[in-house]
Amino acid sequence: MTSASRCQATAITILICALFGGLLAPSAAAQANVTGQWQTLTTLAPINPVHLSLMHNGKILFATGSGNDKTVTFFQGGVWDPQTDTMTTQPLTWDMFCNGMVVLPDGRPFIMGGTINYQPFQGSNRTSAFDPATGNFVDLQSMAHGRWYPTSTVLGDGRVMVFSGLSETGGTNTAVEIYKVGSGWSSQFIASFTPSLYPRMHLLPNGKVFMSGSTAQSWTFDPSNQTWTPGPTTNYGNMRTYGSSVLLPLTPANGYAPKILILGGASPSTPTTELIDLSAASPKWMNGPNMVQPRIEMNATMLPNGNQFSG
Repeated sequence: MTSASRCQATAITILICALFGGLLAPSAAAQANVTGQWQTLTTLAPINPVHLSLMHNGKILFATGSGNDKTVTFFQGGVWDPQTDTMTTQPLTWDMFCNGMVVLPDGRPFIMGGTINYQPFQGSNRTSAFDPATGNFVDLQSMAHGRWYPTSTVLGDGRVMVFSGLSETGGTNTAVEIYKVGSGWSSQFIASFTPSLYPRMHLLPNGKVFMSGSTAQSWTFDPSNQTWTPGPTTNYGNMRTYGSSVLLPLTPANGYAPKILILGGASPSTPTTELIDLSAASPKWMNGPNMVQPRIEMNATMLPNGNQFSG
């Protein structure tokens, strides 16, 4: 997820790392040809590179729009090619800044919502898909109402669920909408609660979607009947605004039990973490080990060996 407060730079230097050296044996740790190495490239992005998506062709899509600069009225997206260290840009017909984005099963990045106004922020209801084969954005059916800071989740059958975000009037959109390629958007399924912006959503093995925050109250959405079920509250008990959340690896060794870890967030930021095992008969949040320091606006990423990296 990308927040507006993370997107202040107008250009960044792109970094590349082939492998994460800490995962390898000490004998290999000093070998750059084995562990990989960081390289600072000289080329700067010509547009503010926010809302990134790795495509199946190895290139990276930048769905930038105004890029957190309300004076920008010429909206752009771009594609960076790591092989040639070049970026091509193209104009956008609307501002995709602060969108929700997933990759469809057919390989197209799918963008939902964005910005129609700054201060106060108001959300766009427009959507678009980027075709890696043609290199073009194609606008698709609009949602019922605007979304600024929505979360999008690909369901098990390939449909896309979108939730939350500020509407075109600036209020929080409490409706779920579900998109199916070839059919378009479903009707709205209104939640009985008001979610946080960019809620942390995880698809579970049973096809349901678990919301782990940033509210203290957890919720589960069932796409089969479009209903929400309240879950346990966190031990922290307060909003973990700009915290993070990951679904831990589902493996044969753990019986594919879905376990979710939440980290940091809040104001002032907290170093605390919590873990929930959703395969338990009565799931509840358990305190995890504290991080070395409080963190806010960080990213949490699962590494190939199953460890969790936060930075």
